[in-house]
Amino acid sequence: MRKTKYFYVSLSLILALSFVIAACGSGQTTDESSSNSQSADEEQVTIKFANWVSAEDATKENVSKVIEAFEQEHPNVTVENVAIPFDQMRQQLLTMTAGGNPPDVMMLNGPWSQELGAQGALLDLTEIAGEDYLNDNWPGALDAGKYKDQLYAVPFGLSPHAFWYNKDLMEKAGLDPENPPKTMDELNEAMAQIKDKLGPDGVYPIGLDTSKIDYALVHFWPWFYAFDARPLYNDESNFNTAEVKNALEWMRQAVKNEYTPTGLQIKELRELMAKDNIVFQMDGPYLVGILRSLNPELEGDAFYEKFGVTTVPVGDNGKSETLADLHQLGISAESEHQEIAWEFVKFLTSSETSINDYQIPYGVIPPLKSSVQDNEQLSDPVSQAYINEIFSTMVGGPYGPEYGQAQQLVIQAMQEAALSDKPIEDIVRETDEQLSGIYGQ
Repeated sequence: MRKTKYFYVSLSLILALSFVIAACGSGQTTDESSSNSQSADEEQVTIKFANWVSAEDATKENVSKVIEAFEQEHPNVTVENVAIPFDQMRQQLLTMTAGGNPPDVMMLNGPWSQELGAQGALLDLTEIAGEDYLNDNWPGALDAGKYKDQLYAVPFGLSPHAFWYNKDLMEKAGLDPENPPKTMDELNEAMAQIKDKLGPDGVYPIGLDTSKIDYALVHFWPWFYAFDARPLYNDESNFNTAEVKNALEWMRQAVKNEYTPTGLQIKELRELMAKDNIVFQMDGPYLVGILRSLNPELEGDAFYEKFGVTTVPVGDNGKSETLADLHQLGISAESEHQEIAWEFVKFLTSSETSINDYQIPYGVIPPLKSSVQDNEQLSDPVSQAYINEIFSTMVGGPYGPEYGQAQQLVIQAMQEAALSDKPIEDIVRETDEQLSGIYGQ
């Protein structure tokens, strides 16, 4: 009996000790699990952000502030700022992607998102962005980053071209400065009147970029739309149409009638506008800062007293439309940190730091509707015109993998229309044949 009794006591002690050991072991495991979880949450992650604004003296400090603010909110994330000059950006992105070392987040422009997206290099952002975020964008701005129903880029800053006018010169020409032309017919009549009244003083009714640079086409897209012309859309030429012919004929007549200076780039047209030598011009919201830099007398309210901006004159299709010209952000399909990359994209597009320290000072308007509501920095007449009138008229461009090659042929056709006597019919037909070859039609 004593042995049995001792057996039970010993067994009780063993069981008790086993519970203590188990409890200690369980406590140690819980601590280790908590520690491991904490380590995972605070794992140091580095993402690369390729952009051109960090390569520009005017904006690099602003971008650095935004990156620092993001890192402060996400102490386990380091953003490696990859500064690439704009004229090298596209080729560098293609090279980095082909070499298997793409940046996690990248700034994009024009057709780059479609070109990279078609190669499988960019993440479709539809799911990761979510419905609420996407609905907070203007539809035309989102369309600018789509290709074949995939969303490869979201807007970073909005800067579409709109119709600018000099109120003082309009009044001198006998036009109502508070009622700029709203239709193409009204515009043509106004240009004729300005030429008659102010032409002898060296004033041009309108500024059209008739140079060979890529920007010449960006500048002319709203005029194509005014004539309901849609060349290059849907990966097709669409160039040999009555609408394209009408648009090019209008450009030719503007040159022949000396309504516009010829052979000048947009930079030179802006210089003339700052000197009161051009009345009407297509340009983006950043024109405010550009003209002020060229003419110090335009500081403060003096600018808004002299210049106004409105929607593109309505053409044959009864619509006012403009190209959704904007900066964009994309995420590499190969990124190992896509969720963190998206958090950074959201911070770039919608944080107060980015809006106040980068976007507005840079001359672009924040891309999200919720970001521009009741923002005191956007209470000026130009910003309000863009927000309330112009943004809703944006349409996505005809971008695709072949756009880069195709646009050169369109610019060449524009040059011939503006600066030669070659029949428009021949220009359009020959260009259409070349474009059809590019698009495999």
